[in-house]
Amino acid sequence: MSLVDLAFPVAVIVIYFSIAISTHLRQGRSNSLEAQIERGEVAPVGCFRGTLVVVEHRPGLFLRLGQDADARRLQFQYLWITGVGPQAIFDSVAFDGSKGLVQLVGEKKEKTACFSQFSAMRMREKSNEHGSLWHVELIPLRGQPLLFLTSDREERRVSFGQTASVAKAVSSIMSLPVQVEVDGKAWTPGWPPQLDTVTDAPRAKSAHV
Repeated sequence: MSLVDLAFPVAVIVIYFSIAISTHLRQGRSNSLEAQIERGEVAPVGCFRGTLVVVEHRPGLFLRLGQDADARRLQFQYLWITGVGPQAIFDSVAFDGSKGLVQLVGEKKEKTACFSQFSAMRMREKSNEHGSLWHVELIPLRGQPLLFLTSDREERRVSFGQTASVAKAVSSIMSLPVQVEVDGKAWTPGWPPQLDTVTDAPRAKSAHV
C-alpha cells in the first residue's frame, strides 16, 4: 500500500473526529443565553408560535397556553410528518401562581402538579438545515422531565428569542431558573454570544440546580 493510499483514510478519520469534537464542544448548557433570559432580553411573549400559543398572560401571576389552527397544524406535523423527537400532546397548559399549580389538559384528561415538584425549566435546541426549534420542559425533583411545549422552526436566534419569552414568563411565575442547552450541530458565527463575565458573574450560582 502506497503512502497516498494510506494518507486518504487517515485524513478522513482526522476530519471526522475534528467535526465530532467541535460538535461536542459547542453543545450543552449555555450560560450566556441563560443570563439573557434572566435579564429579560427576550422577545415579547405574544410573539411565540409553536405547538401551543399564548392565550392569556398576567405577568408574574398567570400564563395560559392553548391551541389555535396553526398550533394544531404544527403539532400534527411534528408528530406524524417531520418528527422532532418525543412530543407533548396538550390542548392547553396553565401556570397559576396564586394556586402554585401547573394544569395540563390533553385528550380529554386533566392533570395538575404543584410548583414545588420542580427544580428548573429547560430549553433544548434541535436543529437542521431548515433552522432551529426548542423543546421546553419542566425538570422535576424526581422522575422524567415534563415536556409541555415545542416552538416553530425559525432562524436560530429568532427561534431562541421567541421561545425564551415563554420560558421567562413561566420562570417568573414559578420562581424557577431556566437552563438552555444548545445543539452542537448548529453553527452560527458569533452566536450564542459569549458570557459577559462582569454582568453575569453574580448569577452563575443560581443558574445551576
